[in-house]
Amino acid sequence: MEEEKKGFKVVDRRGSASEEREAAVAPPPTPAPPKDTGNRPAPESVKWENSPGTEPPSIGGPQFLDLVGMLQFGAMAHMGLIQAPDGKRSPVDLPAAKDSIDILSILQEKTKGNLTEEEAGVLTEGLYHLRMGYLALMQAGQDKGGKGK
Repeated sequence: MEEEKKGFKVVDRRGSASEEREAAVAPPPTPAPPKDTGNRPAPESVKWENSPGTEPPSIGGPQFLDLVGMLQFGAMAHMGLIQAPDGKRSPVDLPAAKDSIDILSILQEKTKGNLTEEEAGVLTEGLYHLRMGYLALMQAGQDKGGKGK
């Protein structure tokens, strides 16, 4: 009498080998653009791709006006025009203020013709007011030092 073989049987239900090869070379689905969170949009040049460990931020990326505002704020702080929450003003550092104004001037020159009306206007107006404030501080310093009129 033959002895019965006990065990289990493995059945591969994944499909044929040709189907598997086709699935392996199929391009991955294109990533969906970031959801609209109500914040400003990311620059058009920024493209989000799915890669391990990264997700698109919930807000748009930095804009040109953010850079301009940061440099203008720095210049104002160096001119002593910014008041801290404790009520104290930042110390006046005219050489640093001049450097910030000069950087903004370079930025204006190098981006001429490539800015929106709003960006060009904010940069032009900001530079005008910073230069006038800088001149006023220079004249006030000369009057105090006895070098004035």
